[in-house]
Amino acid sequence: MKLKKMKTTTSKQKFDVQIIKTVKFKDEVLDYISSAFNVAQFASYAPYDLSPRYSKIYGFKPNYHFPTIEKTLQVLIDNSQDKSINVRTFKPGLLKGNPFYYGIKDAAEAYILLKKSAADGFYTIVNETIDINDGGVSGVVMNDIIEFSPNDTPKCVEKAGVCSLPRKTGLNLLSKVYGFYPNLNFQSDFRVEFSIHPKRRGFRKEHTIIWEVEQAEDYQTEFHISWPNIFSRFIGDKAFGLLIADELGAQVPKAILLARNVAPFAFGKETGLSEIWFRTCPAEKTPGKYPTYYGWADPFKVLNSEELLANVTSILAQQSVDAVFSGAAVPSKSGLLIEGVKGFGDDFMVGKESPTALPNELKEQIRNVYNSLISRLGEINFEWVYDGTNVWIVQLSKSGILSDSKIIYPGKVSHYNKFNVIDGLDALRGMVNSINKNEGIELVGNIGITSHFGDILRNAHIPSKLT
Repeated sequence: MKLKKMKTTTSKQKFDVQIIKTVKFKDEVLDYISSAFNVAQFASYAPYDLSPRYSKIYGFKPNYHFPTIEKTLQVLIDNSQDKSINVRTFKPGLLKGNPFYYGIKDAAEAYILLKKSAADGFYTIVNETIDINDGGVSGVVMNDIIEFSPNDTPKCVEKAGVCSLPRKTGLNLLSKVYGFYPNLNFQSDFRVEFSIHPKRRGFRKEHTIIWEVEQAEDYQTEFHISWPNIFSRFIGDKAFGLLIADELGAQVPKAILLARNVAPFAFGKETGLSEIWFRTCPAEKTPGKYPTYYGWADPFKVLNSEELLANVTSILAQQSVDAVFSGAAVPSKSGLLIEGVKGFGDDFMVGKESPTALPNELKEQIRNVYNSLISRLGEINFEWVYDGTNVWIVQLSKSGILSDSKIIYPGKVSHYNKFNVIDGLDALRGMVNSINKNEGIELVGNIGITSHFGDILRNAHIPSKLT
């Protein structure tokens, strides 16, 4: 029974927290959330007799059952862009660590795995394979934070280098990069595992896929945005810094990004000039090493070397600013150090021109820009251009690797016990069971606060932070 195309949901959904909290079956959760959000196409079956439970297949009525399981598997394969499926297994109370079979392209092979799993007492979910290397990202949104990485599953939040951003900032940034606003309009008291994709996927044929939804506590998280991270390397350090500056309200010249990993996109504000600067963006900041040109350059010639091909992630075609003064601002022990020259500052930045005296009014304006950003970013440095009215940011970087703390679960304690995440989840559970009531835990490691390390501490109501 085929179904008319469904409308995309944009309003925030009032899901019942108690239902999510008490549901014991993964496929039941998927069935519940698919009434308003997109999930990967799937069909699920009971153990032993393989009786059908739920199905969500594009173009067919929800929970439509085909005459045979083999037919269902073949339709799932045919509807998948990658022409393959996965078999996931679970048992009530044992939702993680169960057998998982990835990338099956033959319906008969999948059917054999289903029968074997069912005979062993497992519930099974067969879902379409979705390529994690398609240029999109996966991650977790929870409370006021979103964390994600490219080329990975939502489990990326358990690993080093995840991109952590305030929820609104992150969603706005992703909408600029991908050209659509991720459909993650869940209430803040949910922990949601998701992926977003340049090509439409799933039951509703949309860009956002929801994988899991769990209850979470609703509270505010305090931390500084930090990079480099895996996503900043994915689009280029320079591009990521400017996207952050743009999202935080700074004057950033309009630019078009030509990247290896994502389709071209534009961001920033019009400067009033049609001239452009051609800026190469390495994965990580490498001051003065890679070329910048005033005016357009042939990117195929510019990148025609092994070193540039290996290290330059993207190119910025950035509108020029009618420069009265240009320079840089760097924090120091004695305060913000501001230096610059008249006109363009490219020679100054590579040491070919000495700094000149700058008007006090301009320095004050630059300090205001700096102060407006450090509350969200911590210590930063930036290159600026002044057009006689506005201070424009043309590069923004963190000033060093800082020991920024992210609050996992709030509370006042006498002291924090340090725990290195490389010791693993079981060791953390042991510390949780042994600490005193007035003590907290400080996780040390470059992971996401939405990870299962964070889950353990939140569930136990242990005041905790991540450094």
